Amino acid sequence: MWVHKIVGIALATGACLASAAERDAGLPAAPSIGPTDQRFLARVVRRTLEQHIRDGSLYDERYVPSSLDRLECQIVVTLREHSQVRAAGGGDGPIVAACRDAGLAALAAAADTGPVSPEWLDRVTIEIEALGAEVVVPFSGNWTDRTAFNRLLEPGVDGIVLQLGQARSRILPTELITKNGSVQEVIPDLGRRLGVDPSQLPAAEVLRFRTTHWFESRPGGGNGDVVHLHSGLTVLAPDAVTDEALASAIESLARYVIYRQLPSGLFSYQYEPSKDSYTEDDNLVRQAGVAWALSAHAGTYGKAASAAAADLAIQRLAKREVDLTGVENAAFVSGRQGQHKLGITALAAMAMFDHPQAEHYADLRTRLVNGVYWLQLPSGMFVTAFPPSRRLSSQYYFPGEALLLVARDYEQHPQQRAIDTFDSAYTYYRKLFDEDPTPPFAAWHVQAFSRMAARTKRPDYIDFVFEMTDWLVAKQHDETTCTWPELWGGVEAYVAGRVGVATASYLEGFTDALRLARRVGDRERAERYERAVRLAARFVMQLQVRPEEVYYVPSKQDAVGGIRTSASDNRLRIDHCQHALMALIKTRQVLFSTTADSR
Repeated sequence: MWVHKIVGIALATGACLASAAERDAGLPAAPSIGPTDQRFLARVVRRTLEQHIRDGSLYDERYVPSSLDRLECQIVVTLREHSQVRAAGGGDGPIVAACRDAGLAALAAAADTGPVSPEWLDRVTIEIEALGAEVVVPFSGNWTDRTAFNRLLEPGVDGIVLQLGQARSRILPTELITKNGSVQEVIPDLGRRLGVDPSQLPAAEVLRFRTTHWFESRPGGGNGDVVHLHSGLTVLAPDAVTDEALASAIESLARYVIYRQLPSGLFSYQYEPSKDSYTEDDNLVRQAGVAWALSAHAGTYGKAASAAAADLAIQRLAKREVDLTGVENAAFVSGRQGQHKLGITALAAMAMFDHPQAEHYADLRTRLVNGVYWLQLPSGMFVTAFPPSRRLSSQYYFPGEALLLVARDYEQHPQQRAIDTFDSAYTYYRKLFDEDPTPPFAAWHVQAFSRMAARTKRPDYIDFVFEMTDWLVAKQHDETTCTWPELWGGVEAYVAGRVGVATASYLEGFTDALRLARRVGDRERAERYERAVRLAARFVMQLQVRPEEVYYVPSKQDAVGGIRTSASDNRLRIDHCQHALMALIKTRQVLFSTTADSR
């Protein structure tokens, strides 16, 4: 019997292993324990605790299912009170005895920190991890190397052991899930726990293992039901993208975004479930994007709550209107600290276009649109901030947002200036994409040029959309490139093997490209893009926090419905929710024709 000490450090992103050879070569395996046996073992632990608290005797489970009769492994039992870890303990050997021993070790540790009683146990949720065999990681070198780490260890799936001589330090997959940290810190952190100098790390042996993870569905054991998680998630089925499921995900997400609105009209920026706290960071570009998403939700589905929330946010942004000096009937939305980013104005104006009461903002929207037009240079390039901004941003985000606004303006008010703007932008930005393609550039420009191509029927615009979309779709993972089903559909943007919430913004582009492919009769691309949309939508839905996945979060309402940063990074940033809301709304439209609206 031994007590397992909780340690916590996390890998910040979800990943797919680099190759089939790596996936198949000496990988660890988790013990195979089915749902019925998981319920049985949770009941063994609870009865053990109940009996020991009642009279100090040892619970004896005389019946062992044949499926468990010969299974031996290490077990870690964690006792959670109000979602927080009260204590944890471990056991080893035949699995029923190991569960019993682990439960008693956890109970002893809990008794060291405070009183235990039958009433206390009724408030406790029992969590169990069954550990598989440890496998040596075939690597020697710099363990702070992010790329090497990404190729060899799967965050939230692999547990890690650092061993130097007889000394060992271990971290469980659940700890990687519930605590967020840096990839580079995992091995050094385990070394610090052993008292190992960083210079000694190359001599240490690193092993990994996998676990089967489950917990009681409610405090006190309830009706005996348990929840099984993989990488901290309830894995969605491949066919999860249905009209009903999308509708539910959209409504849950919209409610969550509205919940995050502050009295000021803006939105709390980031919630960290692991710490049960909000960050003080903020970004007006992303705040304007949230207003846009809520306007689109309200306009598409007639939701009064979203319309009211969007209106409040737009009003707050409108107070930051500044006339553009020397330009007739033109203005911009000012940023903070003298940084008047183009994206703030472009996204705020789109929120005004999509709001159900769009006519209320017509005059202000016109001034903002005029301001955005003014920022384009004769070369076709957009200056990315309004003067006298002290810092300009890159060309990979804001110009695409500006062009999307111009396309929206052209749909409402067809004018030659919009065509001239796109012609000039096409020359400049087509060259930029050819020389330096980036995922965010493609995501925004696909949306902008898709809308303009649909109106102008320009073959060069159509080709540009398909070129960018084909490039992005090629970065999408599926069952042929990724071991883990919860990551299928994710788009690998920057770091090899890593996929995360940025997929939501790429999904926004995929939906528009699919609509365009259908419109021009490109059947092969339409089929391919529809598959990409379904895969990406399922991935985004997988990132949405469900009630059964917040077993470690004290405040459920601050997490349920939100969108994680990745499968193994539980931070909930408001702009991630915004992109997911827009993407899922557009997915439902393009797959299930819920509305004739073309947004």
